[in-house]
Amino acid sequence: MYYGEKVKLRAMEMSDLSNIMEGWNTFEMRRFLASAVPMSENTEREWLERTTKADPWRDGSMTLAIEDKKTGQFLGSVSLFDISRANQRAEFGIAIHKPENFGKGYGTDATNVMLWIGFHVLGLNSIYLLTASYNERGQRAYEKAGFKRNGLFRQASYMQGEFHDMIVMDILKDEFLEVYPPGKFVSEA
Repeated sequence: MYYGEKVKLRAMEMSDLSNIMEGWNTFEMRRFLASAVPMSENTEREWLERTTKADPWRDGSMTLAIEDKKTGQFLGSVSLFDISRANQRAEFGIAIHKPENFGKGYGTDATNVMLWIGFHVLGLNSIYLLTASYNERGQRAYEKAGFKRNGLFRQASYMQGEFHDMIVMDILKDEFLEVYPPGKFVSEA
C-alpha cells in the first residue's frame, strides 16, 4: 500500500465490485470515460478479475483502489496503462466515483501518489494522459500535480451529440522529482 496526505492506494479486490458498480455507471462518471454507455455487472466483474491479477510489466497495466486514508472509504481507482518498458512511459487515468468526494483534493493526492509509484517504483520516464476538453475539474487537478498541456486531438471525442477535443498532457520524471524527490511525501506500508 502507498499513502499520500489524504489517500491510501491499495490493490483492487473482488470485494470492490459493488463500489465500482455504484459509482462507475452514472452518466456523470461515464461521460469522462471512453463511453457513456453503462456497463453490466458481468463486464465489470470480468474487468476486475483481470485487474486483480494484472502485472504492470507482463500485462502493461496497474490499477489501484483509492481509499480515504482516515476512514477507509472507497473513493475510486487510479491506473497506469499501456505501460511500455522499452520507452519507459505509461498512460494515466483516474476516477473519483462520487460527486460528494469531488473538490476535496483526493484526486490530486491520488495522482501524486500514482506518479510517485510510476517514477520511483516502475522506473518510468514519462507519464501522459488524454482528457476531454470539457473536463475542466480534471485538468486543474492534473496541472496541480505537474502535468503540462502539450497537444490536442481535435474533435476526437463524441459526447451528447457534439464532438469535443481531447487534450494531451504529460509529466516527465525530472519535472516530478523537482517537486517530489524520493521519500518526500509518500510512504510505503
